[in-house]
Amino acid sequence: MLTPIEFNTYYKQVIRDCRHCSIRPKEHLPLIDFPLLMKPGEWPRLAKLTEKLSQEVAAAEQELLQRPDLYESLGLPANIAKILRGCSSKCWPKGFARVMRFDFYHTEEGWRFSEANPDSAGGWIEAYGLTRAMAVCYPGFSPPPNPAAVYAEAMRKFAGKGAMVGFFYAGIRAAAWCPEFILKEVEKRGMRGFLANPRRVVWNSNFAEVLTPSGILRPNLLIRMLIANWLPKLGKRALWEPWFCGSKTPISNPAFSVLVESKRLPLVYEELDTPMSMHRAYSPESQSPIEVPRTFQNEWVFKPAFGVGGQAIGIAGVSKKAAFKKIAEEARRNVVNWVAQRRFKSVPVPTERGPGHVCLGIYTVDGVAAGVFGRIRGKPLINHRAMSIPVLIPQGDLEDRKG
Repeated sequence: MLTPIEFNTYYKQVIRDCRHCSIRPKEHLPLIDFPLLMKPGEWPRLAKLTEKLSQEVAAAEQELLQRPDLYESLGLPANIAKILRGCSSKCWPKGFARVMRFDFYHTEEGWRFSEANPDSAGGWIEAYGLTRAMAVCYPGFSPPPNPAAVYAEAMRKFAGKGAMVGFFYAGIRAAAWCPEFILKEVEKRGMRGFLANPRRVVWNSNFAEVLTPSGILRPNLLIRMLIANWLPKLGKRALWEPWFCGSKTPISNPAFSVLVESKRLPLVYEELDTPMSMHRAYSPESQSPIEVPRTFQNEWVFKPAFGVGGQAIGIAGVSKKAAFKKIAEEARRNVVNWVAQRRFKSVPVPTERGPGHVCLGIYTVDGVAAGVFGRIRGKPLINHRAMSIPVLIPQGDLEDRKG
């Protein structure tokens, strides 16, 4: 744990590095004064596992684009399913710099993968903004890779210096903080960028044009920093369809990633040619909620198919009793929009301020592990109430991965 002097220095540096981190005074401090230190060999092992998970997701996504018969089982919204069913392979948007994040929990069986975020992952700022300054106080340890820098470098390799990159977010000020952070890395690499609401996009022969007060911008690349399910809120189909089908401007991530974002994906494993062997080995069993006997429902976690940030998740003994009962009943009534996941036992790790349940969100960019977003909470439910925690890696492990 940092001394008061070290913490003061760390705090000031974080304010400079991480101006928009979601630092919340929920359990102990507005900013955690200790890191999570990975054991030697842990980062290379988790990084390799995550890369294999990423490869499986990418393969499943390509297969699902040609399996519209499975869209209902995935709980895909009807308006999005209609677009994808009518889209030929020639019209799929070209993807680049594909980003995913896989969430791991510390359990009795070691680290176990709970879910993927292959649509629009968050936590970019905290993943590096909290760690760089903390590593100074822990000789022999290094911050994980900066995922924003890895992401920006992938853009540069794809489009080259001078490319114009458009970042699109939901429109509220807080939603702009993350793209602003990544944009700085983009500009360091000789590219130009701007932030905009997708309501500003018009499609000219399926090329994106962005209306701004200073005129029309024609980006070379589109970076989607909002969930795909939000896009139909744009209204007219012509305004949002190209994100899923038709855009000739390359997109990261194409909105058809919604196919593998569904928490009901495990329910169609048996229907896929993609083996999904790593997912089967490291993630808990999943069932349709209606298949879970009521007498055993406390042994299962109920999740919305397209939930965000841990919201509306029901866990017996963790969620309030009335809330859990309501969620479980809703899941049974509306099964296509929910999934039941067999509960694993999250094991808290000891810290200087008491035990905490930990979640590691490991990023991949184009299938390569690119950083870690750490969160910790006193309860075994990591949601918006969890605190961000710096994750540090033994220097030797980081150098081995670079080599």
